[in-house]
Amino acid sequence: MRISKLFPPTRLILAAVAAASAPIGAAVADDEAGINAALLYHNYCSVCHGDRGDGNSRAKNSLVPPPRDFTAGPLPRDYMIAVVADGKPGTAMVGWKTQLGDKEVAAVVDYVIDTFMTGKSAFEAKPPGVSGTRAHGGREKGDDGGRGGAVAAAPVAPASLDMSLPFPDGLVGDATAGKAFYMGNCATCHGEKGDGKGPRAYFINPVPRDFLLDGSRLVYNRPALYRAISKGSLGTEMPAWEKVLTAQQIADVGEFVFRQFIHPEADTASNAE
Repeated sequence: MRISKLFPPTRLILAAVAAASAPIGAAVADDEAGINAALLYHNYCSVCHGDRGDGNSRAKNSLVPPPRDFTAGPLPRDYMIAVVADGKPGTAMVGWKTQLGDKEVAAVVDYVIDTFMTGKSAFEAKPPGVSGTRAHGGREKGDDGGRGGAVAAAPVAPASLDMSLPFPDGLVGDATAGKAFYMGNCATCHGEKGDGKGPRAYFINPVPRDFLLDGSRLVYNRPALYRAISKGSLGTEMPAWEKVLTAQQIADVGEFVFRQFIHPEADTASNAE
């Protein structure tokens, strides 16, 4: 596979050494196509996300918002594949689909999930240069450290979030009340259509969230919206509204955004009922 010229020669040398250091007999490729997911991550992702997947790289301080810390918790696999392929607007994350095939994108996503989102560091999970990709929730031969016992499946990222989950603490949002607040306060950035093109959006970097993107619709169920509205987003102009709104008001805004932009089918179904 052609390796991008974007990376300095020293990184390529390190990658070659890492691949050569894999134990004899270790599976260096993920499948019959010869995809080495660990090497893909090293060449395309580690410069920003770091060798340990924690976003603690040399590029961290120059990127706003900072690179994703994969060790912070799982993300939906479908969402991750979409971001790797198409990039993420408003961030330094570019789309790699012009340089990586569909199988390579899926392989590097599975590597990130298996290596960084299971509570293991890259160096504990697999030797450098070894793929480490495996079926979700499963285990490889020898995962029990030679003890012969079964090992509990490590948590992995779900394919997509459960869109039926309610708000925390039994809260039920009122979309009508939430619409009034959204149009008066949120639309200036996120736009009346939820497309991130409000009148202030031109002056904001990174740009406001576009709720209509597939990536947004894959990760923003009601609990995620409640958390985002409450806590804000570090490195952006999204404030923590819990400082000025009640929990019920936050749920109201979240319900409007969910029904209007994220999952409009829910509003249609509710009206039909």
